[in-house]
Amino acid sequence: MNLSALHKTYGTQAKCIAHLEKLRWGRKKPNCVHCGSKHATKRKNSIKYHCNSCNKDFSVLMGTIFEDTRLSLPKWYEIIFLMSQSKMGISSREISRLVGVKYQTAWYASHRVRCAMIDNEIRLEGMIEFDEAYIGGKKKKVKKTDANKAILSTITEKRGRGTTKVPIVGTVEKKGRVYVKIIEKLTGRNLLAMLKQIVKTEESIVITDGFKSYRSFDDHVEHITINHTEGYGKGIRTVNTIEGFWSILKNGIKGNYRSLSKKYLPFYLAEYSFKYNHRFVQSDPFLTILSNAVKDDKYFMNYKPKCDSKQIVYGSKHCKC
Repeated sequence: MNLSALHKTYGTQAKCIAHLEKLRWGRKKPNCVHCGSKHATKRKNSIKYHCNSCNKDFSVLMGTIFEDTRLSLPKWYEIIFLMSQSKMGISSREISRLVGVKYQTAWYASHRVRCAMIDNEIRLEGMIEFDEAYIGGKKKKVKKTDANKAILSTITEKRGRGTTKVPIVGTVEKKGRVYVKIIEKLTGRNLLAMLKQIVKTEESIVITDGFKSYRSFDDHVEHITINHTEGYGKGIRTVNTIEGFWSILKNGIKGNYRSLSKKYLPFYLAEYSFKYNHRFVQSDPFLTILSNAVKDDKYFMNYKPKCDSKQIVYGSKHCKC
């Protein structure tokens, strides 16, 4: 599908409503968003239904990323299409220019779309790579000196561990899916908790570098350690897959965004993970996002979280959003 076909298929509010109702309820009678009853009557000249059980009105947009929006649904569809087709990401500024909406509107909508890319049910198995990366931090400062003379000691911002950058941990199947999470403290306990949450340990082999916190994996899963001081691994004994994902993530962020707020970083990580995980999937990512967007999950509508965004993206039980 291209933009021309998109405008032809979903070019009006009525066409978009009909499509969302089909995605959310199929051919069945609509469920009341308030009480779950199927005894509802369509309001005349309105997208709303009236529940005969709880006596409340509802629509297909309630409880979704589209709730309480003033932006027309054809514009929403166009934004979702642009975001789903851009492999390396697209900035709110570019969305604003292409769709013809204000920057603030593009920013607002794009964050809600990213909420529909969240996957809290992913479980990895097989040959699994674990690795950490670091996002952000201040630019390196180099003193002015002889142009032909390198002064390494003047670089004030180190790379990796021990810096002010945000640590993120990724785990990926060989030629498969990826899961990425912010972990502020890279302790063995925290990394082991992520392993147990995401990886089917009885059916997997985990490959990591020599970072000491990964030693906590030894008693819970078959664990292969690569010592980079002795050279890089060969064959399956590498972490090349996750390092390839880090390259996509960092190049995408650097190429599209001037700066990212740490508060909303989990949403961007969810976006790049979604796109990576759907690169070989037969289904259209545009339709997948729309299907996710009308799920009855409250956190999907929280583009601007009331609590820590990590609690929304990572599915914390304590999130009250």
